[in-house]
Amino acid sequence: MQFLIRPVTMQDLEGVLNLACMTGPGMTSLPADKALLTEKIQDSINSLAITPTKVGNQSYRFVMEHSDDEGSRLVGICAIRDRIGGFEPFYSYSIQTARHQSAQLGVDIEVPYLELCKEHDGPSIISSLFLLPEFRKKRLGQYLSQARFLFMADFPERFTDTVIAEMRGVIDQEGKSPFWEGTVRNFFDMDFDRADYLSIKDKGFIADLMPKYPIYIPLLRDSVIKAIGQVHEKTYPALKFLEEQGFKKDGHVDIFDAGPRISAQVTEIASVKNSCLQKILELRDQISSEASVRVLLSNSKLDFRVVLAEAVIKDEGLIISVKSAEDLGLIEGDSIRYLKV
Repeated sequence: MQFLIRPVTMQDLEGVLNLACMTGPGMTSLPADKALLTEKIQDSINSLAITPTKVGNQSYRFVMEHSDDEGSRLVGICAIRDRIGGFEPFYSYSIQTARHQSAQLGVDIEVPYLELCKEHDGPSIISSLFLLPEFRKKRLGQYLSQARFLFMADFPERFTDTVIAEMRGVIDQEGKSPFWEGTVRNFFDMDFDRADYLSIKDKGFIADLMPKYPIYIPLLRDSVIKAIGQVHEKTYPALKFLEEQGFKKDGHVDIFDAGPRISAQVTEIASVKNSCLQKILELRDQISSEASVRVLLSNSKLDFRVVLAEAVIKDEGLIISVKSAEDLGLIEGDSIRYLKV
């Protein structure tokens, strides 16, 4: 199975739209809207075309392209934004606890509550990871996710020291969010899908309508409480993988579906920490499997490319195939980043 991970281009619009139409409710960062996707693709193109003087307002989107004898097609997508917030704040609920005491009654309890937070200069964020169902095997989803970390390892100056991910929250069989239905819907007077879509275009209504006071969790229905900090059943594998990479829940949840937010220091992410920058020592028509290891290879360029390949690792450099070098746009002697997988 041959695949290439590369930056999205405007020629990918129809393929990206096809992916977005298959995501289902709750994946705000990949809207099934051609105009919005066009803007997001252009943002990525613009971000890669400049050398930013500071972190902020840049986004990067990458697609996975699968090739076989019948041709090539897009089968996956992922994204990174260099900083959340900015002119338009980033909203989340912070899970806090309030202590209630009564010496007279001998009561001393902690009561959890949700407090609305808004961030203007937050951390970097990874998002939009989606792979066609028929390709969710042989760890391809993990490779697509890891490609983002290789890009961050190659260009650390474009990101903050911390990166977060918002995991999709619980959505029932009818496409409804228990958290939304049991709390926030009372303030918005609209369905979850409608609010989710509007938040992509303009978050101003969130400041206008969101409850301004803390929400005490024990006062909510059991079904709502159980949904707080939990992930959609299809999101669990992604959460497990990111936890293996070093991400941990950071006490924040999404304001609409209460999905958990997780975070990590970029330098402590396993794929960043374990990747190495080397040079191409030699190119061969074929790589012997007896002497090689399976690796993800990135070209360490803004015209970013990642492939899965066999390579021979030596102290002085890597021996890779001519095909891998061609896919990456590299020649013998060039720098290359590799990660054993």
